[in-house]
Amino acid sequence: MSDPSAYTVGWICAVETELVAAQVFLDDEHTEPIEIPVNDNNNYTLGRIGPHNVVIAALPHWQYGLTSAANVARDMVRSFPNVRIGLMVGIGGGVPTNHDIRLGDVVVSSPGYGNGGVFQYDYGIAMQGQGLSITGTLNQAPVFCLTAMSTLKARYMRKGHQLEEMIQSAIQSNHKLAKQFSRPHPSTDRLYEADLIHALGNASCATVCGESRLIARTPRQADEDDPKVHYGLIASGNQLMKDAGIRDRLSTEMDVICFEMEAAGLSNHFPCVVIRGICDYSDSHKNLEWQGYAAMVAAAYAKELLLQIPPNKVEAERRISETLDIIKEKVNEIERATFSTEAAVDHIKSDRQTENIKRWLCPPDPSTNINQAKKLRHEGTGQWLLNTTFFQSWCSGSVRHLWLYGFAGCGKTVLSATVLDHLTKTNDKLLISFYFDFSDIKKQTIDGMLRSLAFQMYEHGAAFKMHLDALFQSHHGGRDQPSTNALSEVVYTMFKGDKFFVVLDALDESTTRSELLQWIGDIASSPDLHHVQLLCTSRPESEFQHDLPELIGQGNCSLIDKQAVNADVRAYVTSQLENRREFKIKSLSEDLFGLIQRKVGDGADGMFRWAACQMDSLAECPNPRAIKNALERLPKDLKETYHRMLQGIPEELRNSATRLLQFLVYSRRPLTVPEAVEVIATEIEADSRCFDIDNRVFDGNEVLRYCPGLMSIVEAAERNGKIKKELHLAHFSVKEFLESQVDFERLRASIIITQTCLTYLTDITGTSNIKQDFPMARFAAETWTSHGASVESEWDVCRAMLMFLEEDKTFQRWGRLYQADRSWDHDPGPPEGSRLYYACLAGLVKVAQELIVRGADINAQGGHYGNALQGASFYGHGEMVKLLLDNGANVNAQGSRYGNALQASSSNGDREIIKLLLDSGANVNAQGGHYSSALQGASYNGHGEIVKLFLDNGANVNAQGGEYGNALQAASCNGHGETVKLLLDNGANVNVQGGEYGNALQAASRNGHGEIVKLLLDNGANVNAQGGRYGNALQASSSNGDHEIIKLLLDSGANINAQGGYYGNALQGASRNGHGEIMKLFLDNGANVNAQGGYYGNALQAASHNGHGEIVKLLLDNGANINAQGGYYGNALQGASRNGHGEIVKLFLDNGANVNAQGGYYGNALQAASHNGYGEIVKLLLDNGANVNAQDSYYGNALQEASSNGYGEIVKLLLDNGANVNAQGGKYGNALQASSSNGHGEIVKLLLDSGANINAQGGYYGNALQAASSNGHGEIVK
Repeated sequence: MSDPSAYTVGWICAVETELVAAQVFLDDEHTEPIEIPVNDNNNYTLGRIGPHNVVIAALPHWQYGLTSAANVARDMVRSFPNVRIGLMVGIGGGVPTNHDIRLGDVVVSSPGYGNGGVFQYDYGIAMQGQGLSITGTLNQAPVFCLTAMSTLKARYMRKGHQLEEMIQSAIQSNHKLAKQFSRPHPSTDRLYEADLIHALGNASCATVCGESRLIARTPRQADEDDPKVHYGLIASGNQLMKDAGIRDRLSTEMDVICFEMEAAGLSNHFPCVVIRGICDYSDSHKNLEWQGYAAMVAAAYAKELLLQIPPNKVEAERRISETLDIIKEKVNEIERATFSTEAAVDHIKSDRQTENIKRWLCPPDPSTNINQAKKLRHEGTGQWLLNTTFFQSWCSGSVRHLWLYGFAGCGKTVLSATVLDHLTKTNDKLLISFYFDFSDIKKQTIDGMLRSLAFQMYEHGAAFKMHLDALFQSHHGGRDQPSTNALSEVVYTMFKGDKFFVVLDALDESTTRSELLQWIGDIASSPDLHHVQLLCTSRPESEFQHDLPELIGQGNCSLIDKQAVNADVRAYVTSQLENRREFKIKSLSEDLFGLIQRKVGDGADGMFRWAACQMDSLAECPNPRAIKNALERLPKDLKETYHRMLQGIPEELRNSATRLLQFLVYSRRPLTVPEAVEVIATEIEADSRCFDIDNRVFDGNEVLRYCPGLMSIVEAAERNGKIKKELHLAHFSVKEFLESQVDFERLRASIIITQTCLTYLTDITGTSNIKQDFPMARFAAETWTSHGASVESEWDVCRAMLMFLEEDKTFQRWGRLYQADRSWDHDPGPPEGSRLYYACLAGLVKVAQELIVRGADINAQGGHYGNALQGASFYGHGEMVKLLLDNGANVNAQGSRYGNALQASSSNGDREIIKLLLDSGANVNAQGGHYSSALQGASYNGHGEIVKLFLDNGANVNAQGGEYGNALQAASCNGHGETVKLLLDNGANVNVQGGEYGNALQAASRNGHGEIVKLLLDNGANVNAQGGRYGNALQASSSNGDHEIIKLLLDSGANINAQGGYYGNALQGASRNGHGEIMKLFLDNGANVNAQGGYYGNALQAASHNGHGEIVKLLLDNGANINAQGGYYGNALQGASRNGHGEIVKLFLDNGANVNAQGGYYGNALQAASHNGYGEIVKLLLDNGANVNAQDSYYGNALQEASSNGYGEIVKLLLDNGANVNAQGGKYGNALQASSSNGHGEIVKLLLDSGANINAQGGYYGNALQAASSNGHGEIVK
């Protein structure tokens, strides 16, 4: 009998075929275990592979999915307590969209750009024409597994693999397996076009699908691996993926290469590698012939992987049994997620998309500035502005734009907040704002402003969402960042949707003034945006005084009224004296009270900031004489005020205060208060530099004592809604003053900041809780290189950076906190690149030079950019690129994000680096990477001069591959007209196929680039070319509703009824997105109103889904078949019922819709409405003859739908209308089990009172009692 404690590797299979394959690759098979706990439901096979003892378990028969996998893992680690890693090995569906994946290939989960190798999607069977949601990204496999994968990958690249030989050997030893597990004939590997759906039934593809829609693929050559091993992102869900449309969408958006059904149940808390043999293409054409061979090839690779892992690496990993409670919770979590209502899913989808957009844009939040300004505002101040004629004219719309300008400290930002408050209370126009801010680099550019304005509009509702969603999708689901031009275009388009007030504060704090002024000019001069009104504030600096009067009119520019500000200052001073605690306890005499009013209130000369500083100073005075002395020597201006504040810092605090101010002046973002505490606690002036926890102040607010008057604490909202406290310089004028002082020169400050960060990172300790225990850890890890690069000529600093990098402990700590090439990842794990690689990313030339002298491998592979040369090229460090090339860097080294250094540099358009690389022998036609070629990278990003340089150096203008298929499509997609013309003039094939959009014309049409569409058509583009996500250019444009492009395409002969693509046809695309005028144009031009195909089956269903009532009427008036079947919802009535569009449901019923039509995801309209809790629609359907007991869909019937999702009123309504309380079928078997499972006690009582059989058997849990107890619903059990 075997000892369970001897097994360290857990191998999990889903089906018997996979279990057989696993068993045949064991080197030895062991006897059954000594003892298994009675509550362990698994059966185990034990054995050895190389030096590893392996325990194999399979899921229960016919119980696939995330929950079953998590249950098996839970029992396994309970019974085999020393299991430390897992392998999820078996079959899966391939994604051939962007990768040459074929049946019999192997796919291995591997971390990629912002993911751990596996992500979970769920909520709804992903059948062609049905829906899907993405629910999370899961953790990556243990590092030593990834290392073993890399070793295998490298070996296979050099020598090929022996997987086929291993399989043949296994079959020879097990002759009975030959028929089921041998490789099928290549003719059975059939890949069909994505929009061809296999007819229902079990007939073979050869019989029912034919040959005409097969995708032709070149046979693999003798020197290619066959099967191939692919590494990348695997999508895992509770349902079988059968939708080629969703498959291709996720391939495009997330680079998914495989779908399967179990891994997401394991990956977060059961550290595992997912290995899948490909048995079908994740579409409706399932292929049972390949399952045996696919299971074999996956098991063979798994064995190879294990043989690469030393036993001591496994033994060093934490035992998974230590996370048993987490796995148990994972099981419950999966079940809760899987059984949640579709209504909740829609809400989650919307919230998730908003969060995706927010994460993608990282929009600066102006509320921080607004709230701080409101805190500073004295009640009643600023009212003078609201009463002026010119402001009221602006509010009424008779004046479009205003510029308010005034000198430093006059209160412009507080006035802006006053305007916002006033508009919020008195106007019904949409109101958005942006505050440029000297203390936060993200709030200093036009790019940051556009991101913020776009996201504010996005949150205003669906009318604005579609435009930003389209931009998000066109940038690969957020994997690529939009250009400033693209952001400007989408903001311009969103502005067209409604009347807007736009308040822009502190233009003078922008670092992109010329671009900002041009943008303001474009808005002001556009006749399309007459309803958009800007109010801007700034100092009267020369470029604003020169340009703004011309852009918005001299009469709309107003100097802030100094006398009005002075009156506000006097009111503020009086209020401070009467209400501020420090003054009230002084019991000031009437004379002294009046003296302060005169000296400060009347002496401010329009500078609110100056008056506030003097009142702060006077509040600290201990007696009347001190106040009188202070009043006699008041500083004449802000500069003198700040100078006195600096001089007043106590000697014992001076070094810490100076260091803190240096951080605030030169940091890219404000410090949080806990970070500021750490800066103070880090000693760098002493002989022995150190971070001393005993130097932390007791209360974070105490940091203000170090520089009173020069800093302020500001509350800001984090992404999760929590409030954090930030430390800011008190005013822009403070920053300007400090920058003029010797101690705050940039070079000196950068030395101090670098030394502080390195000292801090060297002295802190810990791993898992390091960011919680040491709040500045992440900030210091991000910050030291940017400052260090500017001061590495100082040998002391350079030596400190070298020591930090060469010491393994500090290098590893730094890498686990922050990696520049994975800056989005807040827990990046151990460094993936070399010390030299990270020095090159940071531009640390002297450090890199010294590392090379000390023997660093200049061509070492690793990191997001693959090697040091590609990283330096991408970041534009020309001197570093030259250093690397001079020292033997391989200019054509391949791999990682951009394939090679030339492509990396081309995406950023750095001419000098590109020329240097070309002069050093870079292959201008090298393939691979995100864009496949350097020419495509330059074309996509609109670098016309670089494109010309490449063409002059022999670039193949028609090179294929990459995200966009070719350079012409890439340039067309992003609207770079000059680049498109240049490529065409140099022989670009206007009709070449491939890439996301299929061809250049579709790319330009989808993204609204009318001039490029015309240029392509003039150059012979085939207006009816098929392929790509949208099937053809007309459908692509119809989804966007671009009238001019659509008319141009139709005038050029576009086939209005062409089939294919996501929407099936152009009419459905326009219908889904609510473009009524386009619909009318299509129908007038002969569009087939009943054309079938696409996600929604037909145009009527597409319109009903989104509640476009006018379009529904238009379609019906034009002969749309109200009972047409197909698509996600089966019919239009179900689509409207599911989404709560009562008026459309009534319209359909009045026009003869079959109330009991079956099909679609919800089976029938009654179940669809019941599922989402639309009581009025349920009643309407019942009143119109809906069969209350109709059976179909996931939940079986309407009563079970409503019971599962907690809609008590609908349950009662259904029962009152004759619903069979004991009807059997569906996920839960009956309504009682459904409500018991989800804890709906009132519904349970109602069902029992209505005669529900408490002992009825069947369904997922067997009976209602077990359903309630399994989910912890004690009251229902009782």
